[in-house]
Amino acid sequence: MLDATSLFNESYYLSHNPDVMAEVSAGILTSGFKHFIDVGQFENRQPSAWFDPHFYLALYPDVKVAVNQGQTTAFQHFIEAGQFENRDPITEFFTDIYLERNPDIATAVTGDLLTAYEHFVKLGQGEGRSPGPNFDTTFYLTHHPDVAALVRTGQISAVEHYLLFGTSEGRAATEHNPALTLNETLELGVLGTRHLAGAADINTSPQLYRFRVDSPSQVSLLLSRLSDDMEVTLYQDHNGNRALDSTEAIASDKEPGTRAKLLNQVLNPGDYFLAIAAQNEATSYHLSLSTVPLSNSYPNLTANLELYPQNLGSLSSHILLSNALEPNNSPDIYQFTLETTTPVQIELNGLTADVDLFLVQNSPETAQILAESTTPGNQTETITPTALEPGTYSVWVEPVEGETPYQLSLVPDISPDSETRTLDLPPPLFDPNFGFGLVNAAAAVARVLGEPTPFPQVPNPIINNYALDAINAPAVWNRGYTGEGVVIAVLDMGMDLTHRDLQGNFWVNGDEIPGNGVDNDGNGFIDDFHGYDFVDGNGNPSFSHSTERHATHLAGIIGAQRNGIDGTFNGGIPFDVTGVAYNATLMPVRVLDDRQSFDEFEIAVANGIRYAVDNGAQILNLSLGNLPGEPPTERIAEALRYARDRGVVAIFASGNEGSARATQPADPAIRATEGLGIAVGAVDRDRRVAPFSNPAGSAFGPYPFLVAPGVEIRSTTPNQTYLNLDGTSMAAPYLSGVVALMLQANPTLPPAEVERILIETANRDGLLI
Repeated sequence: MLDATSLFNESYYLSHNPDVMAEVSAGILTSGFKHFIDVGQFENRQPSAWFDPHFYLALYPDVKVAVNQGQTTAFQHFIEAGQFENRDPITEFFTDIYLERNPDIATAVTGDLLTAYEHFVKLGQGEGRSPGPNFDTTFYLTHHPDVAALVRTGQISAVEHYLLFGTSEGRAATEHNPALTLNETLELGVLGTRHLAGAADINTSPQLYRFRVDSPSQVSLLLSRLSDDMEVTLYQDHNGNRALDSTEAIASDKEPGTRAKLLNQVLNPGDYFLAIAAQNEATSYHLSLSTVPLSNSYPNLTANLELYPQNLGSLSSHILLSNALEPNNSPDIYQFTLETTTPVQIELNGLTADVDLFLVQNSPETAQILAESTTPGNQTETITPTALEPGTYSVWVEPVEGETPYQLSLVPDISPDSETRTLDLPPPLFDPNFGFGLVNAAAAVARVLGEPTPFPQVPNPIINNYALDAINAPAVWNRGYTGEGVVIAVLDMGMDLTHRDLQGNFWVNGDEIPGNGVDNDGNGFIDDFHGYDFVDGNGNPSFSHSTERHATHLAGIIGAQRNGIDGTFNGGIPFDVTGVAYNATLMPVRVLDDRQSFDEFEIAVANGIRYAVDNGAQILNLSLGNLPGEPPTERIAEALRYARDRGVVAIFASGNEGSARATQPADPAIRATEGLGIAVGAVDRDRRVAPFSNPAGSAFGPYPFLVAPGVEIRSTTPNQTYLNLDGTSMAAPYLSGVVALMLQANPTLPPAEVERILIETANRDGLLI
């Protein structure tokens, strides 16, 4: 894959940075490369013609956010992630077009042999392959014979000449179409939450934005702050001819005037184009885009939480509330209902940054903007009294730039003597350190059963096991829910299948005869009586040496039997190891070994996931992840999608790099941001987030992230022993156990509903950072 040296050119860097050249010439610096690595990349200096940091940050707002937060640099992001995500590093290179035109390269990229841009830089440019619609190699060489002669000497490629010299010399690169600029077509990638400012001119083509939707989603596109009349149209290039016509328009808003335009549309997976066209003269605008996967039906807290309104109920009196907005987030939305036709005045004040205010009718499926206030700066926003008919309405508080507190006032014109309700809103539900909070078994299972309040606490019958108290598991057992009938796959190292506290809880493949060397049940795996070993490729998922204790420890947290005192510590103090779901069924799937390469690890885990799903697992416990610096686990992600489509819940340990300043979960826990499962961080007995625990982070908005006990966790280990271990690996199985209790209460719960209930019932009280 491309590394820093692949995209750096010493001559280019020195010629474009005279200050660096001077220091190198004076012997102050050993090379331009050292300056770039130590300083230049943080200043967004361009390392060569092959990477443009300014273009990259403009094209990918999510990267820009991460850079602004000091998490990475544009160059570092592309090297470590962007090239694998098929992001485009320069204006002239279009990954999707390059792969479409070169199916041999697409095959190699799909097989993880190389990245698309790596091929182009190392091979494709020399082979005369064109990088995209902005550059035609044949045209360039035909119309510039001096360049053709130079290329024939092997000193330079056609596209490299264009990047280094042709653009400044004004040489044409294509026959009919001038080079597209960022202002003409902006790639947004997979659509999340975006806030953009732009301008369009009647004398130029409409401003085009292209984005991708990976799953059926409700997409909201808000165009506001118009200085003149504009039209907005959503397209999909159905015939694939790279030309948009009226028959390919999906939705549009062509209402004359400068009022805000709002498109709400259910979109299936695919690529889409948004065209913004000025009607009279050059016009500026502000564009906000937000998306919610439809697998999480409205309202559903498991997706992008900010798109869901806070219900204020019936607007029968003056409501005053205070809250705060953070930059780069979706709007805060407040929903209210009216029983009779009522004039309503809405005011937003106390601002320290620019915010817009909108009054919207009905839910996002049928949203229509009725009124708006878009005063520049931090001035008060006011929507004057408007007579609203009975129905449901929402107030959108839309961030423009910066973070700001605010006070929102809603005043129905009912009577001068009506009371004022001051609402004390809860703190933000999603915290970048601990997500939605500590899992609460008693509240979650009660919610599954339709009970409005958590099960009452009961004395913990388990001796010296603080973690079970912390998640309120005994209250659930007291109601008869112990995980019975629920299958949990533990994908990890080998497991001790003879441990006395686990005996009787292991999954049994009743159609398989153990040890006869025959695939009796025809599932493709020989002798998989209790599970399978994807490291050594056999039907024995047991541990191979006593230090291979990780999986056995996880299994005990989930499903160690409730059978009384298991031992003593500190000179005779008794302890009892009992699993959260002590009657659940444990399916051992060995996928880890300390001798594995990254590819072996990823293939084993992906195959293990599919095996577990195909053989009846309802929950996957994945207390594992890639190491810092390793590539994304795309094979595992694909297997997780397979599991998700079949209704299986995936639980991930968030990772133990918190002490090394990790800012987000490891992979595959980060896949929780894609709706593929739940990430779990660790807290100690004082409910303090463990310093080693990877945090939820703030770069992705809210997503399924919870915490559970993960410090000083005593559980089963091989050879009839017990041991205390720390880690998010220990936290994840507590959540897996709680999900088992939920699925016993209602086996038909889909993953999205499991996540929604866990999020809504999580306990934030007393959590410390």
